[in-house]
Amino acid sequence: MFQRTYGFILTVEDMSPNIGVLWYFFAEVFDFFRSFFMIVFHLNILFMILPLAIRLKHRPCFLAFIYIAISSMLKSYPITLYLGLLGLFLDELADMQFSFFLLCGYIGVSLLSPVMHNLWIWRGTGNANFYYATGMAYACLQIILVVESVSAVLNHDRKLRKLSMTKLRDGNS
Repeated sequence: MFQRTYGFILTVEDMSPNIGVLWYFFAEVFDFFRSFFMIVFHLNILFMILPLAIRLKHRPCFLAFIYIAISSMLKSYPITLYLGLLGLFLDELADMQFSFFLLCGYIGVSLLSPVMHNLWIWRGTGNANFYYATGMAYACLQIILVVESVSAVLNHDRKLRKLSMTKLRDGNS
């Protein structure tokens, strides 16, 4: 059971094309270096856990959201559970700078990915690079979303702290 569930996640044996970026990378890499790159990809997630936990220790729900988003970015079959969790942080994420760009990007990737998949897989007239480009665009959008959301939450917390200090100072005067 463990080999079929966790072994699949850790070894990435299925290399069928999907919206993730690992299938193309491992199709191009030499088999000799495959285990090395798998270790590097999985350790990359581990190196992000501690710094984020230290910085966002006061927001455990948001930290879980960020962990889910990061693990989705670096897995072979990305999940979009984190997009559904964005609604939990509407007040904090209201000041995101690139929200319109992200919305248009996600809509564009959602429209282009099935088209490129149809051209390349079913009709055989497209190129794997076109389908991979939609996967790269999706990964870039995920990175921008994570960076912008962490920045927006930290700015929101900074504004709250500043507001509470001024109210405390005004109350003591």
